Amino acid sequence: MTPQIDIKSLRNQLLNATIKLSKLQLLQASKWSAEALNGLQSILNDLLHTHDPSIAQPTAEDITDETAMLLAQSYFGCKEFERAARVLEDCKTGDAKFLRLYSLMMSIDKRGYENSDGLIIGGNSNGTNSTHIPPEMADSHLKSNATESNQQLDSRLTDILIESEEFLATKSNAFLYYLNGLVYRRKKLLDAAQRNLYKSLVEFPFNWSCWKELIETFPSFEDARTFVLRAAKRSDTICETIMFQFFEMVILQEAEPRLPRLGQLIEGLEEVFPKFTFIKEVRFLTLYKNLQYYEAEAVFDDILIEDPSRLDGLDNYSNMLYVMEKKSKLSFLAHYASELDKFRPETCCVLANYYSINGEHEKAIMYYRRALILDKTCLSAWTLMGHEFVELKNSHAAIESYRRAVDINPKDYRAWYGLGQAYEVLDMHLYALYYYRKATNLQPLDQRMWQAMGNCYEKINQLENAFKSFYKALGLGRLSAMDADNNSATGQGSNEGLTLGDVRQESIEPHIPYRLAIILEKLGDQEATEKYMEFCSSQDKHWFTAEECPKAKIWLAKNALKRGDPQRAYDLAKDLNYTSSQDMEEARAIARDARNRMTR
Repeated sequence: MTPQIDIKSLRNQLLNATIKLSKLQLLQASKWSAEALNGLQSILNDLLHTHDPSIAQPTAEDITDETAMLLAQSYFGCKEFERAARVLEDCKTGDAKFLRLYSLMMSIDKRGYENSDGLIIGGNSNGTNSTHIPPEMADSHLKSNATESNQQLDSRLTDILIESEEFLATKSNAFLYYLNGLVYRRKKLLDAAQRNLYKSLVEFPFNWSCWKELIETFPSFEDARTFVLRAAKRSDTICETIMFQFFEMVILQEAEPRLPRLGQLIEGLEEVFPKFTFIKEVRFLTLYKNLQYYEAEAVFDDILIEDPSRLDGLDNYSNMLYVMEKKSKLSFLAHYASELDKFRPETCCVLANYYSINGEHEKAIMYYRRALILDKTCLSAWTLMGHEFVELKNSHAAIESYRRAVDINPKDYRAWYGLGQAYEVLDMHLYALYYYRKATNLQPLDQRMWQAMGNCYEKINQLENAFKSFYKALGLGRLSAMDADNNSATGQGSNEGLTLGDVRQESIEPHIPYRLAIILEKLGDQEATEKYMEFCSSQDKHWFTAEECPKAKIWLAKNALKRGDPQRAYDLAKDLNYTSSQDMEEARAIARDARNRMTR
């Protein structure tokens, strides 16, 4: 449970953080702090005449730099980043130094985008390459046109680091450490980025953007979990802040959404921030990842009722509606988001989902491109655009999209899984297995990953590995079925020692036991094959339209004829009227044969 929180002190800290972050043009972090402030418990006495004695009094340097800071903030707001940096050249305070260097970094970003001419991918929606070169050569083609300018931009980033480090050698500043972390991460120096971001958070823990950047520096969520556990074990001062609980909550939601610890964190933080929509969005994402779609839908509907103009997270909500095949609601959401703001990446993703569910994949790709023009780090757009290229049978462009997604975030299992699917379509099964393993390492409790690996192993005739993969998927399917019944699964279960009797009564996707049976038949284990076929056959009451159930019944009927049991064969084959025409003809032939044997 969340320890006792001094609400008055927390309110003052969030208020000061919002003002400070806004002053330094860290607008997303400022917005987060302001929303948290408004989501706090309401205590009337604390809302009147509140004064925080801990607020630092301005120094002589602060007063001297004040007018230059105001002018620089104005230029920054107008996106005149070079002018903002030039105004602050002679300022002495750490905050002024940060705003100057941050303005320069924004200018570098702007120049980088201009140099790329807005080109985001080598393939286009009609299945051809827009640059008329192979997709795997697209990046080198772009680099050849912009190598010199990219080197200049990288050199400018190094200059920013040098100037920042020179200031920090004489005086500490939380925001300069944050800036260093940003630059080191761009240079792929993740250890240095972590050190600087951590130093920043020790001095100023209420910068949510810094926490998010820290999460991105971990190569895997396992590394992030290890960091959390070690920090708690060392009793670091940073662990005592409520921001550390938000940090841990987001990591668990991304990595292990079934853990009870995540539920405890959400409930504890909701007690302190009953009106903070960010926590509700984390609850929504947790339910969504646990496949509890209807509960997740209700949570996000409540968010939209409380804040109708909110677009944050709307792309994830539309993804879920797409999976639920709620066309009418997705159509309404697309129209609604367009009315609010057509040029937000979230709106473009919602519109893309709308066109995709209606089979208009070219238009979906167009809107994903638009989302990426607005925000080139929009991870879901890269991944979902890859799915659209798969639908158009353009595997090379799909691979390019998925690669961009994993470049942005190597912890995104969906992009690794998409790469595996794309290579599987190309019959490159060893490549597909490599990417499926990557996805499985990131999401070991998702049975789809194990099924995909099993399919690949079976196609390259590695039957023992195929059996192990499908068997793991069967165990995870049982955990999911139990979780759906009582919502009590911890996510730490194992299928070790699982027997067929343990799962016979559960609702398991029939494809899994059917593939297990086929593999065992190839391995020559007739008795085990029959057991798994029986299990697959028993799933028809849960999966009436699954094609594997009638196939299993046909196999069992043939096996019964071989054993001299025509009555059982007839009972299995006589009512198979809900499968393919070929299977129905085969079932009727078996039923006739069985009836003839019984009448002899």
